[in-house]
Amino acid sequence: MAWSAGRFDRWSLFGTSAGAALLCAAAALAGCSKNESPSPAGAASDAGASAPAVAAASGAGGGGKTKIGFSVSTLNNAFFVGLKLGVEKGAQQQGFDLVQTNANGDAQQQVNDAINLLSQGVSALVLNPIDSKAIIPAVQKANQMGVPVFTLDRGSDGGKVTSFVASDNVALGRTGAKWIADQLKARYGSPKGNVVDLIGLVGTTAATDREKGFSDEIAKYPDIKVVARQEGAFDQEKSLNAMTDILQKFPQIDAVFGANDDNTVGAEKAIDNAGRYKPLGDRQHILVIGADGTAQALSAIRAGKQDATISQNPIQMAAKSLSFIADYIAKKPVPATYAWPTLLIDKSNIDSDAVKNYGLWSEQVSQ
Repeated sequence: MAWSAGRFDRWSLFGTSAGAALLCAAAALAGCSKNESPSPAGAASDAGASAPAVAAASGAGGGGKTKIGFSVSTLNNAFFVGLKLGVEKGAQQQGFDLVQTNANGDAQQQVNDAINLLSQGVSALVLNPIDSKAIIPAVQKANQMGVPVFTLDRGSDGGKVTSFVASDNVALGRTGAKWIADQLKARYGSPKGNVVDLIGLVGTTAATDREKGFSDEIAKYPDIKVVARQEGAFDQEKSLNAMTDILQKFPQIDAVFGANDDNTVGAEKAIDNAGRYKPLGDRQHILVIGADGTAQALSAIRAGKQDATISQNPIQMAAKSLSFIADYIAKKPVPATYAWPTLLIDKSNIDSDAVKNYGLWSEQVSQ
């Protein structure tokens, strides 16, 4: 599994000055771009602190249940549908009353949605941010109201976050780079060749961290040349267009790293359209590895179009976040950051007990 006990050791507590708070508030009014430059994830914690003051005052939902607010970035991607399902299951397990919103990929709408959830007297706020900077005003508003914030899959670059649950995305990126190097060594006798890097959605901590892990690891192999780095934005169509242009420029490509499986599916379509697909085992086969473990990726692996995916489990990951909320309300300590382990899946192990035990989350999700 692509998981290290030393995960998240670079994450630190973010302080926010009064001037920065005013700037963030202004950004909220003006609207923030999804394409701001990425920055390292930050998760501040009040783990082990007392339960939020608003819980006793106004956080009870129907039937006296504790009310929890949840804002998901989008439901246009199966992974986030999985997160939603996990939050719902976790809320049911903990006996919470769940109020949900879907920002539909609009960062300013997500801030508005989060503030609306806070106005409904939620006892905790779960955020799956579209943009790690744009979400700061919502986090700070929750801080002002004494409502704990729990970020899921993606973090916030400011404000105080009680707990951030995600995969170790730096380790995930390293795993992808190491897998490519190993495959090229097996093909050529040493790790060498031309590689394409399709970056995720710029402005998200997941994209930033995966890119860091991939870039740092692939740089260890001087004979592997990254011939193109382009934003695929966790989007099939954008990745298809980006990869189409790349294939026209470079007659020799040995491997593609997609920051998620939508990136890789787009790349695979471009490879097919260009007539560049060769079956597994052929020296001209373009190796493709992605992340998340979506249904499309698993089907592509079985069909020989995609070589591997580094799977997460958004359902179990999200349910874990809800269990931390229950612990926090019960005045138990919760971790500032918690890494859900990942698992590399390829044709050799896709039907193994290890993969079944880890969980093929995409089989539980319908869009």
